[in-house]
Amino acid sequence: MAAEPSPTSAAPALRVADSIARTLKAYGVRYAFGIPGNDVLETIRACEENDIEFVLAKSEPSAAFMADAVYQLTNAPAALIPALGPGLTNAVSGIAGAWMERSAMIVLSGEMASNRLGVYNHQVCDHVALVTPVTKYAASLNAERPAQQVAKALDIALEYPPGPVLMNVSADLNRQAAPEEETLQPAQVLPTLLAPQQIADIVHMLERAQRPVLLAGRGTLQRGAAAALRAFVEHWHIPVLTTYKAKGVIDETTDASLSAVGLSPVVDACVQKVLDRADCVVQVGFDPIELRDAWLNAWPESRACVTIDWSRHNHRIFPVGIQAIGDVPGILDQIRSTTPLARALWAQEETGALKQELREITRARDDAKGISPAALFASVSAQATPDWLMTVDVGAHRILANHVIRCTEPGQLLQSNGLGCMGYAVPSAIAAQIVHPEKTVVAMLGDGCMLMTQGELALAAERDLPLVVVVLNDCSLSLIKLKQSKMKMAARAVDFVSPRFDRIAEGFGARGVRVDNIEQFDAALREAVASRKFTLIDAQVDPSEYWQEM
Repeated sequence: MAAEPSPTSAAPALRVADSIARTLKAYGVRYAFGIPGNDVLETIRACEENDIEFVLAKSEPSAAFMADAVYQLTNAPAALIPALGPGLTNAVSGIAGAWMERSAMIVLSGEMASNRLGVYNHQVCDHVALVTPVTKYAASLNAERPAQQVAKALDIALEYPPGPVLMNVSADLNRQAAPEEETLQPAQVLPTLLAPQQIADIVHMLERAQRPVLLAGRGTLQRGAAAALRAFVEHWHIPVLTTYKAKGVIDETTDASLSAVGLSPVVDACVQKVLDRADCVVQVGFDPIELRDAWLNAWPESRACVTIDWSRHNHRIFPVGIQAIGDVPGILDQIRSTTPLARALWAQEETGALKQELREITRARDDAKGISPAALFASVSAQATPDWLMTVDVGAHRILANHVIRCTEPGQLLQSNGLGCMGYAVPSAIAAQIVHPEKTVVAMLGDGCMLMTQGELALAAERDLPLVVVVLNDCSLSLIKLKQSKMKMAARAVDFVSPRFDRIAEGFGARGVRVDNIEQFDAALREAVASRKFTLIDAQVDPSEYWQEM
């Protein structure tokens, strides 16, 4: 344990922890998540006294998912504050998630008193070595330059692609008097745009194309890129495919939107036929970390291709062609020629045929022993308005949800799609509701995910959040069971007995509803949204249609 200060010694007016918190605030950090140990109490105190709200989670992975969601919603980093030893080790999956979801986050881990390092061993592990593989920067805090080092860490976290960083802070150093340092602000970065000849070359490529396709990814959710992308697509008449996390950057109810892509073998096989016919591929913020391995070499190197992004690509998963790197919205505006194209590109029958094929794949089947998952997501999509925020967890239900729910606004459907962490939907929904208390927030997850994270229901109840949680209950890990079936294997280690989640929710103080047909679900969802009361809907679903949809 860290040494306690002498009760007779006067506390310094400004401590190292205060210097850290002031720097966080200057960088736009407004929320911190975690579970305290005695080694991080000073950090929590300093955050709260500097108007950074500390949210007490029920598990460390959930706290990390909440911090991840804050960045996805605001493009501002959040802090994760885990205690030493098991606090940090528990949080690692959430930190790794932020790394692969491209979410800026600063982890302020507690550490034992510096005069015991290297000798004392209770709850001790090397924090920096532990997280180095899944962070952009990890180091022990230099208490002589805390503001300077924290600013450096946040600069690294926010540099594209964003990600998590860690400062390991010894408890005694955190309490000592802060050195005199200026309050450091994020650096001002001037936008990088294209030269006239570079613009002309890309415009010429697009003008020659007869069947161009645009691929939009997570990078289009950054700094005004979505609005510029919509104007670009309208100008050039290019049909758009988006990754799951980029859903809504193009209104999915419009003709310009073809489909979401990335994890469904059946859907991606249909999309590949379009890519095979395309004569020009435009990638905007399109990160392959969201895609299955079938996207390896998805088109030939000879295909006309341009990549527009915030930083250079070096993945070699598929060709990237000409790279236009810098200020994405500014570059998109530059490439819009002075007059829009008059000619039609893809024939309406071609894009219409793809959409019809995808609708047939993801249609609701007759439910034999419960609710059709496709019908459930269609109900959510029909009720959703542009100001809704939705979250979805990992599993067969998530893949289907991404192909049934139509998003009309950027970032409307939060999910873990880089690392694919189970247990993400409820924590991220809580964060979304804290950031946007006025909005309707709906979390959708399978029963396996609910069992991992149901403790966070207590947090939603404590804060009286008007959250709606929809549990697709089928007593199975359906995605793994599906993969076993496709591999001609017997089902093993995938079936279990689910509890009555509606009753568990009532025990936490929520309103619990159990439904077993689509009419009941549709009515329960409408009532839950209208009530503005924390509600959990335990939906008994029939997973059999997943086999036809994936």
